[in-house]
Amino acid sequence: MGNKLSTLSKKTRRITSSSSSYLSKKSSKQNHTDVHDTNRNSLSTLNHEPSENRLSSSSIHTVGRSFHHVSNSAYWFPNDDEEMDRLIGQHFAIKSLFGGNIVNLIAKSIGMEYRNNIILDLGCGPGTWLMDVATEYPASQFIGVDMCDIFPNSIRPPNVSFQTGNVLERLPFPDNTFDLVNIRLFIIALMKDEWPVVVKEVYRILKPGGFVQMIECGMLEGGNDFVRHSGRIFKEVIDKRGQEPYIVHKMRSLLESQHFHVCHFENKDIYLGKPDPLSREFLWDACCIFKAAQAVLQIPLGCTPDNYQQFLDKLYKEFQKQPDAMWSFSVCIGQK
Repeated sequence: MGNKLSTLSKKTRRITSSSSSYLSKKSSKQNHTDVHDTNRNSLSTLNHEPSENRLSSSSIHTVGRSFHHVSNSAYWFPNDDEEMDRLIGQHFAIKSLFGGNIVNLIAKSIGMEYRNNIILDLGCGPGTWLMDVATEYPASQFIGVDMCDIFPNSIRPPNVSFQTGNVLERLPFPDNTFDLVNIRLFIIALMKDEWPVVVKEVYRILKPGGFVQMIECGMLEGGNDFVRHSGRIFKEVIDKRGQEPYIVHKMRSLLESQHFHVCHFENKDIYLGKPDPLSREFLWDACCIFKAAQAVLQIPLGCTPDNYQQFLDKLYKEFQKQPDAMWSFSVCIGQK
């Protein structure tokens, strides 16, 4: 694995520090043209320049990465600049996969083109989805909430605001506030028994007729023996931590159990060995996820700090071999 993957870090970091007009340009390219078309050959040469993001004031450090230190949170991925880069790249890949930031059914139902909607991005991270969609729909107001202050300091659209908060401790919003709540990839953020709590709180703050848009990923499927073993270890780690590795298959029943009407469900499969730009983007993301999870996966995978990079290099190569390694994402829409 050579040095070309470092170009993505430079590209994505410009997203966090650029003007909202840049995001507007990105937003206008919804026909599968907003992924980074680069050939990535290395996970070891990511360059990390000074960021516009701020880390949480309470962080811990291990295996060279920074992690949040929120006692009642189950989230176990880093909160450093390298992880922010991954999340930004992942955002544009998911946007391209589903053809936009908001499912058309929702956009049409609540009149996103002209109405002054109020939209919440729950667990917004660096705010990439929020700022991207806010430039698409300037008539609406957008609020991002995350337990860690990793929000952009200065460059943001005028219709965007951020605040810290934890959905498990009741959000600081009145009942019936939002037209849309966006939830994405909480798979490693919640314990199994916390999912109903979150969905119930989302139901409370949504207006009657409002929507929740949930996007979650599945576990790795297929691939050769090495890929299947790596995926099995990842799944077992999630399970042993009391989290739900197959939440993607339970979103519909979860929403229905909290009185939502499920009006749309869509699944997309990605084959990590395909050479097209979108598949390459998800290949990069999958490898970076294993890199981000080193502190937790290292021992179960039988690795050491000295040879974990060798594992990542091999994983990158094995993902691209036959039989196909597959990763899926699903979107589920519920209406109050």
